[in-house]
Amino acid sequence: MRLASTLAIAAMLAATPANAQSCDKQCLLDLADETLAAIGDQDYRRLPWADPVLFTENNVSLMIGDSWWGSAGENTGEDGQKALALADPSTGEVVWFGTIWDHDEPSFGAVRLKAPQGRIEEIEVIAARTPWPMVFGEPAEFAFSPAMTEPVPAAQRRPRERLVDLANAYLATKQRNNGALLAEFAPDCAMIENGVQITSADLDVEPDEEDCASVFEAGLFAPVDRIRDRRFPVVDTERGLVLAISVQDIPASQTTFRTAGGHTATLERPFPMSRLVAELVKIEGDQVVRSEGVATFLPYYMPTPWP
Repeated sequence: MRLASTLAIAAMLAATPANAQSCDKQCLLDLADETLAAIGDQDYRRLPWADPVLFTENNVSLMIGDSWWGSAGENTGEDGQKALALADPSTGEVVWFGTIWDHDEPSFGAVRLKAPQGRIEEIEVIAARTPWPMVFGEPAEFAFSPAMTEPVPAAQRRPRERLVDLANAYLATKQRNNGALLAEFAPDCAMIENGVQITSADLDVEPDEEDCASVFEAGLFAPVDRIRDRRFPVVDTERGLVLAISVQDIPASQTTFRTAGGHTATLERPFPMSRLVAELVKIEGDQVVRSEGVATFLPYYMPTPWP
């Protein structure tokens, strides 16, 4: 739902210079911090808005000022709650990962902004709150592994388009996982969601090896029937990072699987569901090295408002 109040739009635009210039990397990072602080203060009027604006929380279109704007706890936006922010001036987008708060209850969160001219055109909140039917660590301790933010050696760097292709191949390997590897994975590759290493798509099986290639060769993501609405809005070529946002459908029409590795496994939550995932995929050379991010529950096959 786009902003409907003409008066609200006028008030917000009045705070923005009419001759807004292109927003560079630091501008985008500063804007992300300012947005989180404004949410914590429940004061959207002080931010620079475009007209129109699209705002969603967990793929539901909302009005600016609704939902998290009214429920954010006093810890939101404070120093130390940010795990990582990543900006891409080529798309005018920035993603902020960290602990988000609802009435002082911590959750894993990702907030994406699009503001190529310094005015916010899009704001997308992905919030993983407990108790959802998902894996969970401790949200107040949300952090990325130090290796995720280290620069990739120059010889191992790849251009933006290649990084997106490789991140897409990683998702393709996970979709209808039958043991085939459609991407190349580093020997110690791991996948982290909500602070926990994941080794299957909600199956009650412990793999012999927990690295990405071994898990996929065992077919432990077979319950994921489709990974759709894939977007790669933020890329950092220096650090080999790709923001991959997708919806992953688990129809649960089949609750028991004979995996490619010869295991008999059962869905731990045998009901249809979809998962909204925002993850940073780390790539060095042509290998997927690691993935870390936030995942939350959606009703099965829920459509996305994002193209």
